[in-house]
Amino acid sequence: MAFETILYEKQAPIAYVTLNRPEKLNALSQQLQNEVREALEDAGWNDESIRVIVLKANGRAFSAGFDLSGGGGGGMSDAHSIRNMFMRGKGFSASAWWDVFWQNPKPIIAQVHGFCIAGGCATASFCDLRVASDDTLFGAPEIRTGGPYIPAVWPWLIGSSKARELLFTGNLIDAQEAHRLGLVNHVVPREDLDETVRKLALTISKVPAQTVEYNKKLVNMAYEQMGIRQVIERSLELEANALASPGSSPEITEYNRIRGEQGLNAALSWNAARFAEEDAWFKATRKRS
Repeated sequence: MAFETILYEKQAPIAYVTLNRPEKLNALSQQLQNEVREALEDAGWNDESIRVIVLKANGRAFSAGFDLSGGGGGGMSDAHSIRNMFMRGKGFSASAWWDVFWQNPKPIIAQVHGFCIAGGCATASFCDLRVASDDTLFGAPEIRTGGPYIPAVWPWLIGSSKARELLFTGNLIDAQEAHRLGLVNHVVPREDLDETVRKLALTISKVPAQTVEYNKKLVNMAYEQMGIRQVIERSLELEANALASPGSSPEITEYNRIRGEQGLNAALSWNAARFAEEDAWFKATRKRS
C-alpha cells in the first residue's frame, strides 16, 4: 500500500498506523482520514497475523484536530463537510470514520503525545485503549468557535459532570487528569511511550484472538444498549444545524468574518485572546513543567 500522509507498518502481531503530517501537527485532512481508514480495514479484516493495532503520530503532537485549512474536508464554516467526514449517505457505514474504529475486530491502542485535541482527541477516544506520555494535553477547544462536540462519547468515558465542564468551556486537561478521569489507561514519560505500548500490545496478542474480539464486541454492545450510537448520530445533526446557522451567534459571526478577511490563524488568535484570562493558569502550569 502506498500512502502519503501516514506510515503503515506490520510487525506481526502488531500493526502500526502512524499519522505523518508533523508540519501540520497531524491535522486530519480528508486524505489522511481515508488512508487511516484503509490501513485499519486492512489490519482489522484482511490480515490474520495482526492481533493488535497501534495508532500513533510523528512530530510534536498526536493531532491538533481536523484540518481547517480548506483541504481537510471539514472547515468549521462548512456544515456539510463536517457532517460528511463521519457519514456517507444515511447513517453510519463500515467505511465511516467512527465505525472503522468501533467495529474493527482488532483492539486499537491510541499512543498519544503532545496535543491530542479537537478531532484528534475524538479519534483517540474512538480507540479501545489510550496510552499517553506525560506531556499530553486533551480537550475540545473547537467548541469555542461554535457547535456541539462531534464525537459525544465523553459522558461514557469520563462521566457526566466532567464531560459537561469540558464541553461547556473548551478547556484542556493534562495527562494526569485524563488518567484520573479514566480517559487514558496509562501515563508514562515520553521516552517510555513506545516500549509501554509495545508491551501492552504484545500482552493482548497472547490472549486468544477470538476471545479478544468477542470481548470487544461485548463491551461495545453494552455501550450501544446505553445509546452511544444514537447519541453520536444526534451529535452530527446538532453540529450540522449549528454550523448551518452561524449568524445566530455573534462570536461565530465575528470568527468567520476574521477568518474570511485575515485568514485562519488570525481568527484562531482572536478567539484564543477572548479566553486569555481564564486560561492563564494553564499557561503558567505549562511554563513550570
